[in-house]
Amino acid sequence: MAKAQNAKAKKKGGNANRRNVWLLVLTTVLVLGSIFMFTPPQDKINQGLDIQGGLSVVLSAKSTDGDAVTSEDMEKSRAIIEQRVNALGASEAVVQLQGSDQILVQIPGLSDTETALSTIGKTGKLEFARLDSFTDEDVKTKIENGQYGSSSTITDDFGNTLPSGKTEHLTVEEGTYTPLITGSNITKVDIGRASETGTDYSVNISLDSEGTKAFADATKDLASTKGKIVIILDGEVQSAPAVQSEITGGQVSITGGYDKEAASSMETVLESGSLPVSFEYAQSQVVGPTLGQDALTSGVLVAAIGLALVMLYLLVFYQGLGLITAAAMAVFAVLYLGILALLSHFGLFSLSMAGIAGVVLTIGMAADSSILTLERFREEIRMGRSVRAASVTGVRHGILTSIDADLVTMVSALTLFFLASASVKGFGLTLALGIICDIVMMLLFKAPIIRLLAPKCIAKHPGFWGVKDCKEAAPYFQGEKPASSRHDVHGRFIKLDINLLGYRKVFLSIAAVAIVLVVALVGVRGVNFGIEFVGGTSVTFHQGGNDATTEQVRSAFADAGEPDAVVQTTDSDGQVGFLVRTTDTSAESAAAAANKVADQFGWDAESFEVTTIGPDWGASVIQSSCIAFFVSLLLIIAYISVRFRDPKMGVSAVIALLHDLVIVLGVYVLVGREVTPNTIAALLTILGYSLYDTVVVFHRINENMKDDSPKCTFATMANHSVNEVLVRSLNTSITSLIPVAAMLIFGGETLRDFALAMTVGLVCGCYSSYAIATPIYVMWKTREPQFAKLQKKYGTDIQRWFLNRLPQAAAATAAAGAAAADAASQGDAGQDAPAAVPAATSAASQGQQAASSKPAKAQNRSKKKRKKVQG
Repeated sequence: MAKAQNAKAKKKGGNANRRNVWLLVLTTVLVLGSIFMFTPPQDKINQGLDIQGGLSVVLSAKSTDGDAVTSEDMEKSRAIIEQRVNALGASEAVVQLQGSDQILVQIPGLSDTETALSTIGKTGKLEFARLDSFTDEDVKTKIENGQYGSSSTITDDFGNTLPSGKTEHLTVEEGTYTPLITGSNITKVDIGRASETGTDYSVNISLDSEGTKAFADATKDLASTKGKIVIILDGEVQSAPAVQSEITGGQVSITGGYDKEAASSMETVLESGSLPVSFEYAQSQVVGPTLGQDALTSGVLVAAIGLALVMLYLLVFYQGLGLITAAAMAVFAVLYLGILALLSHFGLFSLSMAGIAGVVLTIGMAADSSILTLERFREEIRMGRSVRAASVTGVRHGILTSIDADLVTMVSALTLFFLASASVKGFGLTLALGIICDIVMMLLFKAPIIRLLAPKCIAKHPGFWGVKDCKEAAPYFQGEKPASSRHDVHGRFIKLDINLLGYRKVFLSIAAVAIVLVVALVGVRGVNFGIEFVGGTSVTFHQGGNDATTEQVRSAFADAGEPDAVVQTTDSDGQVGFLVRTTDTSAESAAAAANKVADQFGWDAESFEVTTIGPDWGASVIQSSCIAFFVSLLLIIAYISVRFRDPKMGVSAVIALLHDLVIVLGVYVLVGREVTPNTIAALLTILGYSLYDTVVVFHRINENMKDDSPKCTFATMANHSVNEVLVRSLNTSITSLIPVAAMLIFGGETLRDFALAMTVGLVCGCYSSYAIATPIYVMWKTREPQFAKLQKKYGTDIQRWFLNRLPQAAAATAAAGAAAADAASQGDAGQDAPAAVPAATSAASQGQQAASSKPAKAQNRSKKKRKKVQG
């Protein structure tokens, strides 16, 4: 019988090992494929304007009816152009008002001015008109004869005339025809083949009910005479099909010899709507990155050093298991880069500073999930499980907790991606992709590698793998060895609970005072918003690009009284210079600062021009971002409420999150730092960190709440849950804080806005999970009838668990050791161990606690099963 069961167990273990091996093989294939996709990363991953620079285009507005261009028309045009640029895949572009009648568009990595203008600057005025409504007989004849589109030509240096490959369309004057349908009647636009055999593309549109009726009436009237309907875009005839029959479905195709690129461009224009005014090309130039190459290089170097220090820390704390964590983070990084390269290949991604914030957050979350899994693995060994059993149950519980925290953050990431705009959208995308990679890494690499190594390598060499202290502590945690104080048990874990929730009123009072102080500080000093929010002036230097670096120019403007200037290099027709944006809304003041800078470098006073500019984070961007943020808060509350079946958890988590954001804002106001999009990216990153920590704590509380007969108050159980995950939280916060703090201290000036918010936010995020979210939840939960009864029964004091036991059970276990200890040990026990209780009560409590300890129950079942097999 025993032999048969052993054979069955070996077969089951063999199947599990084969499954783990195949998962690692799959991981290897994915890693190799990712390396192939992103190598070299500087070429395969698209970079945003602040990292690599791009094309800067100035569009000048021109009224079509002779009236002055209004500010409302300009703001509407800015929003439409931004939508068109985003549709092209340039999600990190800058679109801002400049002066009273210009729009500045900066597109990362784009150098083809003509392509950009053909899409973003088109008025997009689409009209359908009956041919018999035209009053210009010459135009009417040309359309009738099909002479509305001809191939254009170019002449080379030798006078040869060659086809350009483009089509010139017949131009018609507004007012010489009667529009039948306009672009306002369009409900949907897509592209397709113009015919099954041809290579041309068509733009297919769907009309609303009004347009459908007008089109049906016109085609019914023209069908008998094969009359034509003329399709006009921005005053140019695109096509003029003859009506063969009545068209009632509201589906119309626009043809005109378009290739796929031209059809896609027209689709973008029509989907975004028509511009209220027309625009013409005013200026274009290639601009350098806003971060500056020196700042970018130093930032990358500092981040690399910080990550190296993180790896070193993990190796020192977790020893051999730290190697597994380092390998898991490497797998995560490779998979992540592969996905970013794949999206870049299809023009769907550009890495900006906000994207880097998402990358930093997901790297921290990957380290967090790895550390969480290791800590749960070590914890279950302390609870008496074998190394092999702990590699199954401990890793599974750790991964499930990580996935819960990941999914809460995913809710926020997807909300920001779908509802927000500008760089906030890019942050949401990179964060969502990172979460997916984190879950894949845990399931395909982290779990299999630990389960393969556990039975032999880790079990036989516990000292190297960092679990020796847990194995040596197991008899104490199981009660097989008596311990009179925490000093009797050695290891990198908490033996006697820290009474964190005992100070919950103090923590909440400090938080309330801090929030009041921040509100008062903001009211007195105000928030120093950057140029992206409030607008300012733009100074263009047409010389000096070879005489100074962006950092030198930024320093010169700081000396001239503009410390927050945004500096980029420019290249216009081979003339290298600088584009500088400041928050100073006075053109005269900005010109004075520019004069000082020009004098410092010896540039001509006529070498620069000053223009007032509007915010590229306009009202629409801020509004969409705020909507996305508040919707994400509601969805977070809903998700946590459903997942843990308790709305109080969701509300408590959101309160702690808002506390973190308010404190970071207060620090910015206190030190006078400028709030920029980089700051917003950091605040969103803090949102992810804070939620992750809080969900991990709530997950453990929820797990411990499943006991049907608790022998302590809810506050005592919650305090013990906090202590169970405290070491994990401290380690993840330290590993996340090291590279960010290094960036704050040693990084360039342009990276410090991001690093400052991240540093403060990481500390707040860790703190608030234990000092804000959990106390609020505990105080709220204690009022429920079942937990109020427990508080009346056991009192209001927090009982500190000792070696995973309630004080009574721990005291009973320590009784035998205490009787044989010397006077010094007695004193030590009196200082550190919970107070002793009568033996009868202790014994009863110990038996009750054994029933409520899940790991202990599992171990007992395991022992009984082994005895049965041996019998």
